[in-house]
Amino acid sequence: MFETTFFPLFVQLLHYTLHMPTIHRLPNCKVELRTRDHRPPHVHVLFNDGREVLVYLESLRTESRQSIRANDLADALAWIAARVDQLTERFEELQK
Repeated sequence: MFETTFFPLFVQLLHYTLHMPTIHRLPNCKVELRTRDHRPPHVHVLFNDGREVLVYLESLRTESRQSIRANDLADALAWIAARVDQLTERFEELQK
């Protein structure tokens, strides 16, 4: 399939070519906005253990394929809720 030396390099290349600005870091996760992302406006919360949650900015509804405890997400949701207007504006800017 992939040579072991190629695959890590390929993953690194993806991280440098896809613009995924980290807009806030917390002890257990980071909040990202991504360019050319689908609508409605949302942010990605990426946990240090690899889990990911989408948070839709209009309603603060969350969506994840993994199990996420409310306590794990509480600090990120509080930070996002306090900045919904700014995050929505930035989301729109990144989609141009």
